Amino acid sequence: MKIKKSFLGIVLSLSMLINLMVPALTFATTLDYKTSVTKMKQLGIIDSTVTNVNKKMTNGELIKAMAIADGLGDSAASLRGKTIFPDVASGSVLSGYVNAIVGEGLLYGTNDGYFHPSSSATYQDICVNMVHLLGYSKSDLTGSFPINYIKKASDLELTDKLNLRTTDTISINAAAVMFDRLLSTQVKGTTKENFSQASNLYTDCIIQDDSDSYDNLADNEILTDKGIMTISASNKKKIKVGPTFRVKIEDGQITKVYGIVSSTVSITVNTIVGNVVNYEQSGFAKSMTLPSSNTYYYHGVKEAYTSISGLLKANSTITFDNNSNANDSYAVINDPIYSDPELASNINVNSDTLGNIVFGENTKIIKNGQAILKSDIKGTDVVYSVKDLNGSNNYILVVSNYVEGYITDIPADSNSLYDIQIDKVNYKYSDDMDITKLASFKEGDLVRLIRDKDDKVLDIKDIENKTGTLAEYVILGTSVTDDNLSNNEILTDKGTLQCLSGVAYPEVGAKYKLYVDGTVITKIDKKENTTENYAVTEKVGTDMKWENDKDLTSNMKLPKATVYYHNGEKVNYNVAVNSIKLYSSLMLSKNSTNNGYEYAVIIDPVFSIPKVYRNGDAAFLKEMDNSGYSFVYSNEMYTQNTNSVNYNDVVYFVSDIWNKNRYIYSSKDSAFGSITAFAPNKINASSITIDGKVYGFSKYFDKTKLDKYYTGGFIKVIIGQDGNIVDIY
Repeated sequence: MKIKKSFLGIVLSLSMLINLMVPALTFATTLDYKTSVTKMKQLGIIDSTVTNVNKKMTNGELIKAMAIADGLGDSAASLRGKTIFPDVASGSVLSGYVNAIVGEGLLYGTNDGYFHPSSSATYQDICVNMVHLLGYSKSDLTGSFPINYIKKASDLELTDKLNLRTTDTISINAAAVMFDRLLSTQVKGTTKENFSQASNLYTDCIIQDDSDSYDNLADNEILTDKGIMTISASNKKKIKVGPTFRVKIEDGQITKVYGIVSSTVSITVNTIVGNVVNYEQSGFAKSMTLPSSNTYYYHGVKEAYTSISGLLKANSTITFDNNSNANDSYAVINDPIYSDPELASNINVNSDTLGNIVFGENTKIIKNGQAILKSDIKGTDVVYSVKDLNGSNNYILVVSNYVEGYITDIPADSNSLYDIQIDKVNYKYSDDMDITKLASFKEGDLVRLIRDKDDKVLDIKDIENKTGTLAEYVILGTSVTDDNLSNNEILTDKGTLQCLSGVAYPEVGAKYKLYVDGTVITKIDKKENTTENYAVTEKVGTDMKWENDKDLTSNMKLPKATVYYHNGEKVNYNVAVNSIKLYSSLMLSKNSTNNGYEYAVIIDPVFSIPKVYRNGDAAFLKEMDNSGYSFVYSNEMYTQNTNSVNYNDVVYFVSDIWNKNRYIYSSKDSAFGSITAFAPNKINASSITIDGKVYGFSKYFDKTKLDKYYTGGFIKVIIGQDGNIVDIY
């Protein structure tokens, strides 16, 4: 919408009518001509081809500048043709500008009927023109013409620091300064609107996002501090995210891009601690505390300073403007730029590519915040190439994000709040999902949903069993080391798990990555460390002799570690030392810096299945003699002779968990009397009461032997080293 003027017209070449030598009302000091010229060239008010900015502005250049400043530049092209001035060629570019101004009622002519396009414009010409462009008429002014207009121009600060007289010609750079001021001057009758807004010449917009940096935008949209704007492909090429651009907006569309208003500087985030950002510049590591005085924008929202650290991640870009006015300074935060997702199920370990993603020799691969190798990528992962806003600092992001379960609903209604439901939990499809795959699935199917970085479903596969989730576990025991565990159970630092049939048993003491569904180990991903393994062959107080897995012995105390586990429980150092026995096993894991130990696992000596010795059992005697024992501990006596084992002794082979160091343990303990009760009953008895004393059954006791015994009957039991019954007669 153009500004309406009440004056009969803006008179050019007033110096032809009036030749007064009136002193200028302002005096010169240093002016920033260069900035004004640059800005006016950007807008087209000053022709971009002008190189000599000290030359005089002509009437033709002034009329063009007026037309463009008043928002008539685009319409001028369609108004080229015959003009009212004999010295303006019909169809010339100038005729379009002249006709545009005449059509707005802003120009009549001069006293001789000519326009004089090549004549120099005067100081009073430009002052009168600008005062009228701002909506003022003769009735608004006091004093005689043209001094009243020049004074008004001075009051509006259009002529501040210019040292010119009434009929002085005006140079290009001085005119640029005045037009620059005109555009930011308030129009008569308005409280906030300046001339550039009234003429809709331009709007300054902070470009905060485009479709590359923000998925919520269409290809022809950009997000600015003035809202979402549409933009043509040709104009989009002229802008970039971060700086403030001077643009023309018509009906929510950016129709013209003039250029950048002020320069910016951007950094790419490596890491952030609090509000201290670590980044790299010219190959050097640097850091900075984010300025608290800036206004921070993230996806069009002004963010509180305290929330900034939560928005930033590796390869986020922060663009700072170079505004000298700290009160107006801003910064734009942009997320990393992600490629289209690629399913790792399609990966070829011998190829350097996965779809459009290239695995460069020095490209980092990040998963769960950790650097990994390409071989660590799993078939259930989703892979992205990630860059910063400027297209550099490339790394590869690997996302492990899947769920497994039974399909409980696949809505046919496109208006449903969800796209698919697994075990009554709702999920949405990614835009990259191949929807045609759904034709193969129905309610009740057991499936795996592969999800992208935004938790949307990218792929669906049918599965026979749930894989579960991948996590890290330290293995602390098995049924071999702990009688309380069943044959398929594993004790870990995160509790007891069961091994799915066909899954190999992990090594005690080592750290593994396991796939676990509930409490069931469905798959071993990989063993993550090696341990130093020792067996205690002698112990006196805190002094011990250790033998490692290479049969080398040494004298040492228990090494210091961050965490100690004894039979599956966390203990401190002193408890760990006191827990160690002859033939205890110790597994030590080095820490990440290899200068100490992360954890230590201590396992008590392992007792074999108990066996009751009967006189004349030559086969058992032979088994003991051939066992490679170190000694026999029989009824609290040390000996080298297996003949010390007596009738009805309970015998165990005792060793470290690797079954390398062995001795024979023999004990004689029994009880007899009348059966008082079976608990909870005879069929499912877990204990028996004899003359009022309760005895539990060993896991190795044959309970079928209870068939011939009843409450009140006399009984004798053989008791093992753990106090439980191993035999009865």
